Amino acid sequence: MSDLQYRDRITFHRALEVMEVDFSGLTFGDEREVDRFYDEADGLLKESGSRWYFLVNYTDSDVNDTAWARFAERGKQTNINYSLGSVRFGVSAHVREEIRSQAREQAEFRANLYESRDDALFAISELHKRHRTASKQRQYLLEVSDIHLHFGGVRALDGVGFQVEEGEIFSIIGPNGAGKTSMLNVISGFYKPSRGQILFDGKDRTRCNSGQVARLGFARTFQNIALFKRMSTLDNIMTGRFLKMKSNVFYDAIYVGRARAEEEKHREQVEQVIDFLEIQEIRKTPVGRLPYGLQKRVELGRALVMEPRVLLLDEPMAGMNLEEKEDMARFVLDANEQWGTTLILIEHDMSVVMDISTQVVVLDHGEKIAEGAPDEIRNDPVVIRAYLGEH
Repeated sequence: MSDLQYRDRITFHRALEVMEVDFSGLTFGDEREVDRFYDEADGLLKESGSRWYFLVNYTDSDVNDTAWARFAERGKQTNINYSLGSVRFGVSAHVREEIRSQAREQAEFRANLYESRDDALFAISELHKRHRTASKQRQYLLEVSDIHLHFGGVRALDGVGFQVEEGEIFSIIGPNGAGKTSMLNVISGFYKPSRGQILFDGKDRTRCNSGQVARLGFARTFQNIALFKRMSTLDNIMTGRFLKMKSNVFYDAIYVGRARAEEEKHREQVEQVIDFLEIQEIRKTPVGRLPYGLQKRVELGRALVMEPRVLLLDEPMAGMNLEEKEDMARFVLDANEQWGTTLILIEHDMSVVMDISTQVVVLDHGEKIAEGAPDEIRNDPVVIRAYLGEH
């Protein structure tokens, strides 16, 4: 074994989207050594929150015969989870043959072998070009592909995939326990999928956490209202501006200069949303005193002041009377039309879903059973049997 620690053999070149791995002079003698390396590498990759092109230096390295199966399996899984593409250089004849042998046996294990580091970097630049071209051709804002989510033996989501265009009102429907909220939690970064991929604006963000997802332009409301009951309507909505604030603790404490100017700017944005939602009269009222329908409207306001590109709404009309539902539907449509916000909506009221949605996907027991325009879904016999009921 080399004196270099495994962590020291991994370098991230962020400008190139490259993770370089230095196996030079290294021999993997058994499966435990393989696992120690990949545990370290996977930890760093997960921490990065991104996918990378892998540039691997095999100069004067070797893998013992007893460790090859484990080495290939761990390498394949790391590629599936975190790689945009892998290239290898400095490979000896013996290792080259083993890699090619494994590549023939495993479809996801690619044998991209090059003579020198420069050749390998050129290959990565070509991969970059192909990915950029594919991204330009892609018209979807959000692409969810083959999402699996397991909790022990429970399959909450099983191979779910769909695409959302920018500016859509996209609804997810299904009976209780179908996996709708689990899907929203995966999209928002609260859950990490067991398998699958999420692309946003053509970039992979599968491993992003909820904070990183919010900074990309996602906001959400919750099935159960999550407000600060003793705070006023205005202050609750103001909390939605937190990610946009840039002043430091010192300026905030003395409330002068930059901190004061920044708060005034954020207050203007909050006041615009209050006017938009027609809740001026309750702006100073503690939300715990408000009726349920108005609390849902305040929660929508907190999400809207984040200026989201994608707004995730988890049953925004649950528990409302007819008049409150009509108001909420109007605000959803207006947010979509006036600000171009893309909305992904979970809702049980089928009349609302069919009236406002541009596209609908139907889940049942964690699987997608139908997708299409509202009229197609309304008349789909599979959907009628599984969700809407026989008529």
